Amino acid sequence: MKKNTILLTLCFLAINLFAQNEKNNQIGTHFSLGVGGMGHYRAKGGDGPYKPNYYYTIGLDYSRQLSKRWDICSGLEYTYNNMKVEGRMAYLHLATIPVQFKYHMGKVVYVNGGLLFNVLSKLKEETLAHSMFQTKNIRMLFGVGLGVGFEHEFKSGITLSLNPYVRWNGFGGELTYVLLQAGASLGVGYKF
Repeated sequence: MKKNTILLTLCFLAINLFAQNEKNNQIGTHFSLGVGGMGHYRAKGGDGPYKPNYYYTIGLDYSRQLSKRWDICSGLEYTYNNMKVEGRMAYLHLATIPVQFKYHMGKVVYVNGGLLFNVLSKLKEETLAHSMFQTKNIRMLFGVGLGVGFEHEFKSGITLSLNPYVRWNGFGGELTYVLLQAGASLGVGYKF
């Protein structure tokens, strides 16, 4: 019995050390600031009055290396959007789950893109929500994102990244507005 326990412990330690040497997983956090957030009116009459303003995002990230060049990435983000729509200030709060792929084009540069699943968690006025989304029942916004990033990994496994990107949220369905975001994300992570 004692030999089995020792053998099982040694196998577990060997597997654990082997998994750590490969560094297939990465966890991290990021902060994004929008260089231009815009609500685009998609009604039958054409463009409506809107004024782009700022937004920021904070998030937690997880990525898994699929191959030498490909990663799959997800996480949880909170986004605060501030814009003027139809003469009124709109404050949108979104909870986002991104599901994206990352393609490494070398040691530092990568391209990333994929789907965004957004939940409208808070809006200042329900009347504005009704005019923006045509119904108070729509709280889910689907989107897509695309970016080009730069990432540096230190010997300790800590990573720093900068990722300029564009996102288009709110396509499909009966939405009156879509949300176009352009920004840059600064992230810190750890590979293990």
